[in-house]
Amino acid sequence: MYSEKYLQIPNMLAVLAYEGDYHYIDRLGNSHSKPLALYYLREALRDFNALKRSPPNDMPSDALGLMSSIDARLLEHEIESIGKLQSTQDLRETISLICAKALAKTSMFIGVRK
Repeated sequence: MYSEKYLQIPNMLAVLAYEGDYHYIDRLGNSHSKPLALYYLREALRDFNALKRSPPNDMPSDALGLMSSIDARLLEHEIESIGKLQSTQDLRETISLICAKALAKTSMFIGVRK
């Protein structure tokens, strides 16, 4: 049910976390209410827009590709879907899934030490 519904938000969070800073994912994952979750999403979107305007020169091509693949209209739709969630349980399940997907996508930017 949720797996195809939320793709853009996890991608955005993964791009933001590419340098190892997971605070966007952590804050969203620890939000206990819909207003707080939406607040953290707004903060992430603000920083994502800034990053999109001027990505660092050393940003990996995987992160650049993921960033350019994010569809703003679908992203907005996913945020509106979160805004329509009625129960705390649905909110917690959705946010947990989004954060887990973001962490899985972030793992593409992590090299394996040998």
